[in-house]
Amino acid sequence: MLEYQKCIEKLSNYLDNKGWYLAKGNFDAYFHEEKTVVYNYKLRNKTNRIYSILHEIGHHLAFTGNRKAYQRKFPILFKQRFGEGKQNKNSNRYRMESIIEEHDAWKRGERLAKKLNLDIDSDKYYTYASRWVKSYYDGEME
Repeated sequence: MLEYQKCIEKLSNYLDNKGWYLAKGNFDAYFHEEKTVVYNYKLRNKTNRIYSILHEIGHHLAFTGNRKAYQRKFPILFKQRFGEGKQNKNSNRYRMESIIEEHDAWKRGERLAKKLNLDIDSDKYYTYASRWVKSYYDGEME
């Protein structure tokens, strides 16, 4: 893994070049309308901070890449996120799409790491990712 601060700078510059902003917070999130990726800078494990940023940028890439493709791949989530009505978050389909979308964001984050030459450990990356994807499987997250 590259030195932590250099990774942060590379990811911040990547977002800056796209007109987006990397912000510190006490949670991880992607805010489409605000063009902001937030990461939990209070996580003790700095490597996991990088992994979380990559994941949140993965969401950004999914939303901004091709809106129609996103709508085809995640029709229920698309309706929920883009104001076409509330969806039953307890339905199996909603939960399934959430899990697939989360995995998709982790995959996109890994591809971005390779593109930016961030030397991430894929095994550790997916071990960390699996903890978060499991929380969607268990119905703990939205």
